[in-house]
Amino acid sequence: MVETHLAREFNVPAAKVWALLEDFGDLSWAPGIDKIELLGSGVGMTRRLHIKGMDPIDEVLTAQDVSTMSFSYNIPRGVPMPVSDYSANAKVTELDGARSRVDWYGRAEPKGVRDDEAVAMINGAYQMLLQWLDDALAAKA
Repeated sequence: MVETHLAREFNVPAAKVWALLEDFGDLSWAPGIDKIELLGSGVGMTRRLHIKGMDPIDEVLTAQDVSTMSFSYNIPRGVPMPVSDYSANAKVTELDGARSRVDWYGRAEPKGVRDDEAVAMINGAYQMLLQWLDDALAAKA
């Protein structure tokens, strides 16, 4: 099992960042997703991501805490990396009135790749997500 953590600071208040992340079923800020199917609602819901040329990816919301601006999820089907038992959590933290930070943590079991390769792939996915988040926040400014 490998674990990784990536963080990024944003020049916007935490409430604005959380407003994009809070609705687990809405990934309108993430380009490249052709379609999202929502199965259920709230904790336990699945968002099934359809991306051209890939099998569907099921992401299941396992926890969400509005008071700490955090959520957790796992991917039981369609992990787009050579790993299994993938789970992650993200947390938004207020740094001051105008700045915030997002911490993204991940855990997975590498399958056919070295631990450091699995960590690099997961971190690459988080870097991409955090950049898309930054781009979406900048577009709303």
